[in-house]
Amino acid sequence: MHDPMTQAFNIRLPWQEKYSSFITIWHVDPEKPGTENRRDDSCGWFDRSPGPYADAVAYLLKDQSFMHDVGLALARRVDMPYPFYAGISERQTYGKRLPSGEALALILMVASQLELRRWWNGQRGNGGAHANFWRKTFTRRRNVAEIAAGLALNPIDNLSSVENAGAVVRLTAAALNRHFRPWFKHPRWHFWHWKFQVHPLQSLNRWLFKRCDGCGKRLGWNEAACGDGSGKRILAFELRSVARHLHPCRRA
Repeated sequence: MHDPMTQAFNIRLPWQEKYSSFITIWHVDPEKPGTENRRDDSCGWFDRSPGPYADAVAYLLKDQSFMHDVGLALARRVDMPYPFYAGISERQTYGKRLPSGEALALILMVASQLELRRWWNGQRGNGGAHANFWRKTFTRRRNVAEIAAGLALNPIDNLSSVENAGAVVRLTAAALNRHFRPWFKHPRWHFWHWKFQVHPLQSLNRWLFKRCDGCGKRLGWNEAACGDGSGKRILAFELRSVARHLHPCRRA
């Protein structure tokens, strides 16, 4: 499990230091089960659900001819080096991946079919463009080519190493859902899940009522621990807590 709190907004005053914060607004996930997302991300900050592409995903997974073609494309994976970053990667690693051109063709095919089925077949039994002349004429069909290119060719994070045909369909659908999700549906706007962290009040509380766990001395303004013996002070205005064993005055 990860921390269910995610920073939604960080408010600074113009005359404050560059990295200091006045108010931080956190989104606290309610950790609901059964949302197709990770338990600590049930609101879908990084949404893994297909959203409006759910029926399209089900349609394609049942289409044996289409899934066979996806499987044939994945069968062309070859041993290739993964991205290597000097000073970060420990060593060069290799694995089964699709060449860039093959990956682009595959993801573009999957994304186009998902969008076609969303637009043409509709969602949750409501019918799509095929069900109504006005929908067919005026409903906008989305351009998914740019999203598909990013999913296939991003140098750091792409779908070229996915080995399961069903996973390719689901991951592509989730990416399309995140891209086209209206801004007001992003979890950062779930104000009923907000938690406010007012940093000046925290500093005031520490200054008035807290003492160092190590030596018992009063903490200075914006401090969460005593000095480290070198004359410097530990500034920690954004820390919510400092573990007892981390206090510099307790170090031998």
